[in-house]
Amino acid sequence: MIKRKFIASFFIVTFLSTNILPVFSIENVNKQAVKIEKSKPSKSLKSKNKNTDTVDKKLEYMNLEWWNRFNDPILTGYIVKTATENYDIKINELKVLQGKAAVQEGFAMQLPTISVDAQGSHNSNMKNYTIPIGVNYEIDIWGKNYNARKKLQKDYEAMQFDEYAAFISLTTLTATTYFNILNIDKQIEIQKELVNIRKEILELTKVNFEYGLNSSTDVTQADKSYIESESTLETLKKDRAKLLNQLSVLIGSASENSNELERTSIDEIALLNNLPQSIETEIVNQRPDILSVEAQLKAAAFDVKAARKAMLPSITINGNWGYNYYNTMNMFDYKQFLFTLAGGISQPIFQGGRLIAQLKSKKYKYDEMFNTYQKTILTSFQEINDSLVDLKSDTAKHSNDIKRVKDETKSFQDVSFKYEKGAVSYLDTLKFKESLLTVQQDEIQSKTECLVDSLSLYKAVGGKL
Repeated sequence: MIKRKFIASFFIVTFLSTNILPVFSIENVNKQAVKIEKSKPSKSLKSKNKNTDTVDKKLEYMNLEWWNRFNDPILTGYIVKTATENYDIKINELKVLQGKAAVQEGFAMQLPTISVDAQGSHNSNMKNYTIPIGVNYEIDIWGKNYNARKKLQKDYEAMQFDEYAAFISLTTLTATTYFNILNIDKQIEIQKELVNIRKEILELTKVNFEYGLNSSTDVTQADKSYIESESTLETLKKDRAKLLNQLSVLIGSASENSNELERTSIDEIALLNNLPQSIETEIVNQRPDILSVEAQLKAAAFDVKAARKAMLPSITINGNWGYNYYNTMNMFDYKQFLFTLAGGISQPIFQGGRLIAQLKSKKYKYDEMFNTYQKTILTSFQEINDSLVDLKSDTAKHSNDIKRVKDETKSFQDVSFKYEKGAVSYLDTLKFKESLLTVQQDEIQSKTECLVDSLSLYKAVGGKL
């Protein structure tokens, strides 16, 4: 009997001094869930529901009503493809899932841990076997674990807002790249015609020089203009190739076949009407980057609370239930039954200033996030105001460019009529045509800038247009 009490006491001491690890970890829970799904016929239904939630979230993020206003199904298709195939978006989705798992892990930290620790010893003098089931629970009387979990929840919210902000940025970048490609397509088309005209001008100028009608300076200037136009054409082709490669990456495709990407003409894209001249403050406050920083600020506040409460004592409860027996014959004899319940309290006394330093660090982090929050708000208003100014200015410039095209077109028609009547030379007609093509390039460029400005405004307001 004395030996039995000694063995039981030794087991209790050993159990209470053992570091009990949690077994309800997220990884094990997920493995268990996978097994359940395999054994249940509702796996496809659950997977379908998850996919439906993801699709609904992406549809909300995409704001297809906005993109359909450009009346270009090719552009809308690229936006959808960016939302579903872009790897940056996929990476951000996985980061959000990591944050969600961290929240689940934080919740598990508030639950008791249960473990089984079977032990046995056998020698010539004594046999001893123990099968205990232990429970360990830290009473969160000060809310330390609660604050840690709330901090993880706010981090998770910030990740969701960051995902939304990145989604808007990437889809806007896809549209911007697409419009720039359309712009360069048209610029190359005009530039090719301009190269041919300047080549003709150079040849006619050389002929006139031979007959003393033009000077050598005129020939040099014509040759210079021709060479510059060819260089500009090559630069445009290079820029288009790079933009096509960029668009391929944005929509998650290989860049080897980027030249075959479908696209319309810039002439088919109409500028958006009825864009707002001012933005309400409520819309600005709903920008995902502002909401993200706000969530991070709240997370920092919970961090400060957790660091302050880390200086308070920790209270734990340890329980043990099981059997202690000497042979298998009396394994379930109630006389071998063991039950223990113990509690403990731990109070940090000397940590070398570590806890105080941690608290100060968390407070500084909170102050940093507070200033970041203020800066983000100011930057948001700046970006919106800049977008409105750019849109207003470029729209006015585009209107002027349209008038210039009309004037140059009329001038070219007049000089063409005079050429038919023999009043002017063919060389003069080519120079007017050259001037018209240059103005057309300016008009196409200003139109593209207006389209990009509308995208910048859309991004600046967090996709709330």
